[in-house]
Amino acid sequence: MTIWSWLSFAALVTASAPSVYFFLRMRGSNVPYAYLSLLLAVTLLVHSLFHLVDALGGGRLIVLSTETGSAALILAFALAYWPLRRRG
Repeated sequence: MTIWSWLSFAALVTASAPSVYFFLRMRGSNVPYAYLSLLLAVTLLVHSLFHLVDALGGGRLIVLSTETGSAALILAFALAYWPLRRRG
């Protein structure tokens, strides 16, 4: 249990707030980017759970599961962003 895990958890939860806000503001006008923003928020929150589980001394399986889930969501975000970046 380190202070860095706690700080990382808090920073990632805080960093997800703008993405949630953008999702709520854009969900009616720009649906693809709204859901991309929501996916980013979920990714950040799952990664924050990884740091929380690590800070609380969770079992190895739980830590690896949350880390793997976080990595999969980062990949999903990148794949969802790829076709949207070409739009003008």
